[in-house]
Amino acid sequence: MKRSYLLAVLAAGIVSLGLIAAYGVAQQPPAATTRAAAPPVRGGSIALIDVNYIFKNHAGFKALKDELNAEVEQAEAQVKRDRETLRKLAEELQLYKKGSPQYKQLEEQMAKLQADVSVRVQMQKKDFIEREAKIFHQVYQQIFQHVRYYAQTNGISAVLKFNGDPVDPSKPETILRDLNKPVVWYAEHLDITPVILNSLNQPGMSRSVPPSGPASRTGPTVPFNR
Repeated sequence: MKRSYLLAVLAAGIVSLGLIAAYGVAQQPPAATTRAAAPPVRGGSIALIDVNYIFKNHAGFKALKDELNAEVEQAEAQVKRDRETLRKLAEELQLYKKGSPQYKQLEEQMAKLQADVSVRVQMQKKDFIEREAKIFHQVYQQIFQHVRYYAQTNGISAVLKFNGDPVDPSKPETILRDLNKPVVWYAEHLDITPVILNSLNQPGMSRSVPPSGPASRTGPTVPFNR
């Protein structure tokens, strides 16, 4: 089935994801290159984080998306079966004289099935979109909790989002993104993306979603290196 897009890149405020047209669930983001962890930022500094890169490499996020995508595939398979049933009923309908009792009965059966499929698909589409949005929201809250703890632990005053993806001169969209990025240059040690990702992907941590709120968390169970 064709795929559309629900969100743009989170580095600019929202995360990019592909949607299945009938259901609205994202494709798996492409694998990203590995980044080496830089020394921790300290003392009233501004740090940077590539949230889009975090989502691409967050083990728990990938697992949750895989589970949802599996349900989408099951729903798609059911729609295909329903379409095949309708096709066979349409062929059978040609065997009866138009206006005959058998014709009317089969025509009503087809109309009911078609209506049922349409309603089910719309309900599933709404459900899948809402669940996908919740996954992004919950994982983003988890990222926020880890960033906040790291910043408070290391005396960082502010953490800004940026996009560290390389520019491809053959793709105008990447050039435009580079021209519009708010961060023109930064010292590499300001990028805390690797250390945050490492904390998020610790065993037992990557799929957990901490409760939101300033008093709900004092820091991740696996402390950051200082």
